Amino acid sequence: MSSIKRQEPLGIAVASDYAAQLRDALVPLLPDSIDVIEAGAATPDAALSEVEVLFGAPDRIVALLPRLPALRWVQSTWAGITPLVAQPRRDFQLTGVKGIFGAYMAEYVLGWSLALRRSILHYAASTHWDFRRDDGLAGLRLGIAGTGSIGAEVARRCAPFFSEVVGLNSDGRRVEGFARCYGTGERLAFGAGLDVLALVLPDTPGTDGLVDAALLDGLASGAILINGGRANALVLDDALSALEGNRLSAMVLDVFDEEPLARESPLWRLPGLYITSHSAAPTSLDAVTKLFLANLQRYCSGSELEGVIDLERGY
Repeated sequence: MSSIKRQEPLGIAVASDYAAQLRDALVPLLPDSIDVIEAGAATPDAALSEVEVLFGAPDRIVALLPRLPALRWVQSTWAGITPLVAQPRRDFQLTGVKGIFGAYMAEYVLGWSLALRRSILHYAASTHWDFRRDDGLAGLRLGIAGTGSIGAEVARRCAPFFSEVVGLNSDGRRVEGFARCYGTGERLAFGAGLDVLALVLPDTPGTDGLVDAALLDGLASGAILINGGRANALVLDDALSALEGNRLSAMVLDVFDEEPLARESPLWRLPGLYITSHSAAPTSLDAVTKLFLANLQRYCSGSELEGVIDLERGY
């Protein structure tokens, strides 16, 4: 990116399972004054002492923070930044990833809604002629818990397929793409009569246990629950009770408190439960690299960064 100008030396570290690929993508696009290294547990402290910018996965970044005295800015490659919020250091600016995951999450929510309501999974496993009369999605109400950039994109892309799309956020503020938004204090009204409930909430104290038995009991009979956000928002035992009691017709879970989910977990064999191994919104290395380069240009010019996250609020 020739538009990035930096006369003084700048140290950038990349910390990720894909650090080599990210570094290889960055180096040809940066001036010689910017040095990019891969950072991990084996990296010498001397190599990290002048690092000013850190680019990568929050779980890898947290382990490096005590060894980065010159750090000023962290660019996450994840939508979720819980590990960084949970640690005490606050003397750096954190930016997240926005505008990348929404399309993937919309495909996930819509794909599973169609697969379940149009009996696609049933027909895929059929070994004999077995006609089923499906009504599809046109008459159904979709509720999306989480109306940030990801939730808003899910709403925009899914709205043509549903009769109504409503949202849940912290204060009930109106968000484009939703017929109505409810605050968390109105969560039971939000859930009332929903045919499909999709969770795309961040992991913050304010989202802990929002979807519990009280909310689930208000869903339409045979509703579908899809959690592509964070595990803390869903009271899993309540959701499992609703599924086993046939109040939910199906549940799709992408996230769990402990990952990967143990192979011996009985959840793998529970009828009506579909587990997708944290794949709902995959990270595009090309997309996050372009996002980082755009923000790096702002950083080097002294402009305000895009996607700044409040470490106290967690979003």
